[in-house]
Amino acid sequence: MSLKKIIDVGSVNSLLKKGIINKEGVRIIDCSFAVGPRPDWKEFEQEGYGEFKTLMAAPSPSRKLYQTGHIPEAVHFDLDIATYPSRYQRFQQYRADLFEKYAQLVGLNNKEHFIFYGKGAFGGMLFASKVAWIFKSYGHENISLVDGGFDSWKRNGFDVSTEDVKLPTGTWKAEDEFKKYVITFQELEAKKEGEEKQFIEKTSEINFLDSRIRGQFEGTQETGLDPHLVNGSRIAGFKNLPSSELLSKNGTLKSEDEIRSWITENGYVENQPVITSCNAGIQAALLAYVIDAVKPSSVPPRVYNGSLKEMELRAPKKISEGPQHLPH
Repeated sequence: MSLKKIIDVGSVNSLLKKGIINKEGVRIIDCSFAVGPRPDWKEFEQEGYGEFKTLMAAPSPSRKLYQTGHIPEAVHFDLDIATYPSRYQRFQQYRADLFEKYAQLVGLNNKEHFIFYGKGAFGGMLFASKVAWIFKSYGHENISLVDGGFDSWKRNGFDVSTEDVKLPTGTWKAEDEFKKYVITFQELEAKKEGEEKQFIEKTSEINFLDSRIRGQFEGTQETGLDPHLVNGSRIAGFKNLPSSELLSKNGTLKSEDEIRSWITENGYVENQPVITSCNAGIQAALLAYVIDAVKPSSVPPRVYNGSLKEMELRAPKKISEGPQHLPH
């Protein structure tokens, strides 16, 4: 089935009423996520890494959020199970052959079209777009993001379910498409033979886009960065395209024309590669997803999953522009 990359709630409701969801190759995936403290990465490495059945059976604030009400037929997908805490990243991606085991336990299959939605911030699209981008990096291209998420669904008066949907174990297989959709710290730091600049320093040749709110980028609001490690609020040469500004007042995305104009007005250069970042790779995924939808290219955006929180640990001097936030 051919569906748009960004789909409105009315279209989802129509699919539901026609009995297509979970029956004719379309899955709807609830990405409700409850933000909590970062787990101890060493402890998780020893006790939780790749133990998907155990993790799925454990109490989950995110699953509880899903159980309070969701789109009928939607199955829950937990970002805290799909990724793991590593030394440098809050949401480190698993190897493809491990991630696919979780997707199978959720009940997913390769030829299906996945529709992602969520609750809360950024019109419910913040964590949903992250999960969608994760699936793209594992080779699954048949995906849609619900514009406005669960809030828009409820606002339109559509049915809500509290059933904990369980699907039969699926056969979904992952492919490693990381280099197409994700960029690593090592790649950013790399220099080509005979060149003086690192990749991350080629800011005149590449659209390096920081998707945090303007106050964080400019250093006028709390950045979440450690002032004892970094000397500023942003990486030199990065441009600020806040994901929050993609949204209209009602929590749905602005029109494609508005978004394209906004991107250009904020320094996006046509025909240059796109790298998106934020603090932990979440807002960056929303910006990447929307750019990919409204300005499709043979070279899609790449998300820096580790973003500034990884950079402050591994190369803090790179965060050198903007004011430093010293503790009072």
